[in-house]
Amino acid sequence: MLTVVLYEPKIPPNTGNIGRLCAATNTRLHVVGNIGFDFKNKNLKRAGLDYWPFLDFKYFKDLDNYHRELSEKQNFHLLTTKSPFIYSQKKFSNNDYLVFGSETKGIDEKLLKNDWDRTCTIPIHNKNIRSLNLANSVSIVLFEAIRQINENF
Repeated sequence: MLTVVLYEPKIPPNTGNIGRLCAATNTRLHVVGNIGFDFKNKNLKRAGLDYWPFLDFKYFKDLDNYHRELSEKQNFHLLTTKSPFIYSQKKFSNNDYLVFGSETKGIDEKLLKNDWDRTCTIPIHNKNIRSLNLANSVSIVLFEAIRQINENF
């Protein structure tokens, strides 16, 4: 089963939309670190509608510990605008972790530096645009991973 990982998300509706997406695709969701909202936030709940009971969800408080354990597994992809590697050229497998950073800062550079070969990006052709919305980015990469995995069955 794929796992979407959100490092320190700050905007409740993004996390709610991602939760709904994960429930719909039978994808695990891990939220990690210092988040910018309470899990009882009405905007988080509204964006996820009444699908929360169908979501395989866990919260991990300690970002450094989570990332250290993830790095030992070796089956993860770090999504960042700084990467030269395009997400669609990566090979995704059924037990991968798709890791996304916060809407305001992305993934901390010290974490990227240690696992640079595991980074990838969604190309943006308009140089005036810094990044895509987090929920949209998760959708793009998650469905590419699902497409690849389904081709291998």
